[in-house]
Amino acid sequence: MTHTTLRSLVSRLAFLVAPALLAQGGPMPPPPLMLFVHEAVKPGRGAAHEATESAWSRALARGKATDHYLGMSALTGPSEALFIMGYGSYADWEAKQGELDRDPALKLEVEKVAQQDGEQLSSTRSVLGTLRPDLGYGPPVEIGKMRYMRVRTFRLKQGQGKAFEAGVKTALAAYGKSHYPASFAFYEVAAGAWSPTYIVLRPLKNLGEMDAFDTADKAFMEALGEEGQKAMQKVFTDTVAGVENQLYAFNPKLSYPGPDTVASDPAFWTPKPGK
Repeated sequence: MTHTTLRSLVSRLAFLVAPALLAQGGPMPPPPLMLFVHEAVKPGRGAAHEATESAWSRALARGKATDHYLGMSALTGPSEALFIMGYGSYADWEAKQGELDRDPALKLEVEKVAQQDGEQLSSTRSVLGTLRPDLGYGPPVEIGKMRYMRVRTFRLKQGQGKAFEAGVKTALAAYGKSHYPASFAFYEVAAGAWSPTYIVLRPLKNLGEMDAFDTADKAFMEALGEEGQKAMQKVFTDTVAGVENQLYAFNPKLSYPGPDTVASDPAFWTPKPGK
């Protein structure tokens, strides 16, 4: 990541639990606020970007920073890294902004790495989303055991947010009826992108889970029924301006995971130097 201010905003990673449960792993609910930071990596600079990001996380570890984040590498679309950072509230987000300012030595080290990191990037963008638990589906997941994330972004036509949400809730009923085998978190964009926009996160343990999508989707459509399919198709045609689907792989070299995430799979989240 390139901006010191963004690093200072990093909070307890998405899906954290109470401090008493840290380092225990286990399923955790998504946070009320999520900051998504997109970094466009220059062609051929992927390895160099990983190196500067690793240096960044080592600096935070030496400074005993309490803020954590997960980084992912894009498997589809443009050459990109995506970082996700979770917050308990807007007040929590604000409180985390000053962490580096309270440690001048750490701030100086991070600023030096930030300059090196910026040489690997062509642009950055941050988007803030608020959790919509009424639009999500499935039980909490153990994020430390996930290896991939499918990110689906819905950009809506103006004034169509409520109608879109009604369509999503129709779909949720069919998901439940068909026992759809997935969990996903729904975020409504609060700042940083076209509004209204919704971001849907679907974590995956492995890519093999995608092989079962067709069967699960068929059961979902059957649960909707013919009339339900027609109604939902009309809702989305009327409300959605565009949909983007991207697939990312969690990358420990781009991450500064919390103790609970590391506890879920220490071998993955704490790779040996040089690997």
